[in-house]
Amino acid sequence: MSFFAELKRRNVFRVGIAYVVAAWLLLQLTEVLTELLELSTEVGKLVIVLLVIGFVPVLIFAWAFELTPEGLKREHEVDRTQSITRQTGRKLDFTIIGMLALVAAYFIWESRFMHRPVQQSAAVAPTEAPAEPTADRPQSATPAPRQRSIAVLPFANRSRLEDDQFFTDGIHDDLLTQLAKINDIKVVSRTSVMKYKGTEKTIPEIARELSVATILEGGIQRAGQRIRINAQLIDVAGDKHLWAETFDREMTVENIFEIQSEITRQIVQAVRGELTEEERLNLARLPTTNLEAYEAYLRALSLTSAPDYSQDIYINAELWARRAVELDPAFAQAWSMLVKIHGQAVWIGYDTSPERFRLAAEALEKARRLGPELPETIAAAGDYAYRIEEDFSRALTLYRQALRAMPGDAGIAFSVAVAQRRTRDLEGALASFERALEIDPNFSRVPPTILETLVFMDAVDRAGPLADEWVLRFPDSQDIRVWRAQILLQSGQVDQARAQWRDIPPSRSGAYWGLTVQLPFFERDYAAARATWERPEIAALAENRGNLGWREVYRGWAHRLAGEPAAAEAELRRAVEIITSAPAPNRLAAAYEAMTLALAHALLGQEGPAIAAAERGLQQIPRADNEMAGTFNAQSHAQVLAILGRRDEALALIEQFLETPYRFSRWLLFLDPRWDFFRDDPRFNDLIRPEDAP
Repeated sequence: MSFFAELKRRNVFRVGIAYVVAAWLLLQLTEVLTELLELSTEVGKLVIVLLVIGFVPVLIFAWAFELTPEGLKREHEVDRTQSITRQTGRKLDFTIIGMLALVAAYFIWESRFMHRPVQQSAAVAPTEAPAEPTADRPQSATPAPRQRSIAVLPFANRSRLEDDQFFTDGIHDDLLTQLAKINDIKVVSRTSVMKYKGTEKTIPEIARELSVATILEGGIQRAGQRIRINAQLIDVAGDKHLWAETFDREMTVENIFEIQSEITRQIVQAVRGELTEEERLNLARLPTTNLEAYEAYLRALSLTSAPDYSQDIYINAELWARRAVELDPAFAQAWSMLVKIHGQAVWIGYDTSPERFRLAAEALEKARRLGPELPETIAAAGDYAYRIEEDFSRALTLYRQALRAMPGDAGIAFSVAVAQRRTRDLEGALASFERALEIDPNFSRVPPTILETLVFMDAVDRAGPLADEWVLRFPDSQDIRVWRAQILLQSGQVDQARAQWRDIPPSRSGAYWGLTVQLPFFERDYAAARATWERPEIAALAENRGNLGWREVYRGWAHRLAGEPAAAEAELRRAVEIITSAPAPNRLAAAYEAMTLALAHALLGQEGPAIAAAERGLQQIPRADNEMAGTFNAQSHAQVLAILGRRDEALALIEQFLETPYRFSRWLLFLDPRWDFFRDDPRFNDLIRPEDAP
């Protein structure tokens, strides 16, 4: 018998066919579950690898073994006269037919429910006649799943006035926000497409760089009380227009949103298929009927999208968001934005008055009443839980709920990651940050936050290459440059960190503040350490709640290290007075300020008050509730114990916090003169010495 005939007799061909069909079905199931359960795309890749690896062993198994009435046996052990390979082959035939029926059912379902033909609009751009179906330009097309992607290029401002440019950008932003609420379509984010503003690159070049199958381009012109918007949707592969139209309407919010909704409908029909009923309702809903309120909201939205995390952006955005709700008290999205802004005021600490807490609660109540189902409202509830209630678990749940409702919103994906940072799942948080970058590869708020997280983990070996890459990719982000300098400092390269710092413009961001007040200590320039606090941007943050007393403790430490005990004592007593005379407005500020107070008492040699203050700080934010802040406070507690001479307890904590998710940096402990008092203890030196230290 020939080898080919033997393969056929042993059902090897049938087993191979069955394996391939089953593998294809498994891959389709994996794709569906990956989207449904929001799993990593690596899961699909792993399944493919396993299936490929398994193919040859399955064929070998089919060749070497035979199914008998007594079970599996080696083929050479089976009497040919007793072989039932023919019956087994028939069973395999039926199995293959059944699986092929499932494949056919899948294709029918996919064509009926997952795709819709592109509907050619009857209206086209004025310069073009309606296109007739031809061989090159079919009347409809059914894009494959991989083609469900679009880039909406920045609209051209036809009127050339500066205010009109802002309005044009705002319409573009709002259209992207609508598209972010549509499932199963990859929408390239605003920051990624804005670099093509005024570009001379061709559509195919842009599509190739952004990895999209379709592109929308257009322009806007305001003339008195009228607005003219033209848009065209381009299928890149065929280099043809799927849809084009010019809208010339009276300048009203209703007309603007009707135009946006029509453009969105055409995009969805061309890229994915018909809108769901829920999506139709979402598109039909007007956020406001007041044009001035809408423009004010767009200005606030633009400000909060700034690359760096600074209190100034929220202070400026608040003026416009307040204007929006004054003009239209029923503007739900504007109220949601105010929840975020009020929450940031409390969180950063520049306004923690009872009035601010009241305004945050009022804004959330109005957003919930006016638009309880809106993703923006759900995300605002997450902001309130995070920054006002300090309930990070609830915040994470709400952010995830909002992301399911608006899967294309990188800002909400970023909020998910930020909330995860408060847990011990730091690798999960980093993965969520990466997801935000996948949605929006140019979202400049994400990279510095990833770097910050890695620095707090003392993972500078991972952070350094990323910082070198991102500082070139995001030239407008000062925070990336700050964290790059911090990485150098945390690697023992003090001079290089200072050189980097000199090139960073001053700002009122927390990252800049932290690096600026640290550097002089590591350079052992104590006069500069005191003078740093006179810089306007540093002095401003010193007044924020949570930071109270830090300026005086830093100055006191600098005087103490410079051999000026009287001046040190005066500063430290001033710190005690400031903190004890101003009750903290929330748990986070109370925890930080209690630990600052504990350090002041410890440096004054007041053991009882120092220990009591440290314990209050630890009780305010247990690590189980807030891994990030809880760990930082516990690390300060270790220093308090060391200053007070309770070295065994301090060493035990230091050893523990060299291994926690957020950990002590050995290089910072090694270089910081504020730990010099401990360097006469060989146990401390052995414990904290970096591997590459001299």
